[in-house]
Amino acid sequence: MISALLAIALNGICFDCRVAQATDQDTAYVQILSDIPLAPGLSLEEDSEVIFDVPEGKIVEVSAFGAADLEETQTFYKESLEALGWQAVSGKEWSYKRDEECLEIFFDDGENDLQVKFRLMPSSAYSK
Repeated sequence: MISALLAIALNGICFDCRVAQATDQDTAYVQILSDIPLAPGLSLEEDSEVIFDVPEGKIVEVSAFGAADLEETQTFYKESLEALGWQAVSGKEWSYKRDEECLEIFFDDGENDLQVKFRLMPSSAYSK
């Protein structure tokens, strides 16, 4: 009886692991920004990547768009970025800092699509 209960419990644990892995695999990321997730409903805008070389490192900009809800997308980024170790910069809405990098996100809720622009830069190049 105990071994049957243990087998059921272990089966449940393994099932939960597979679900978590499948969920992680389903999450799209902004490749040029490595670990910044792409919110559901957004797609990267072709040829929107811009890279600036500055003495402190690189400034990278990329845009995404889609028929996504502004409020849901903003909630997604608040929760996701916090979970990834990004901390909100006080007094600067949609600005985050982690280690030696800063991330800014700009939202433009257009007539048909939501456009989201990401800017990643070294914290030493970030204007406060």
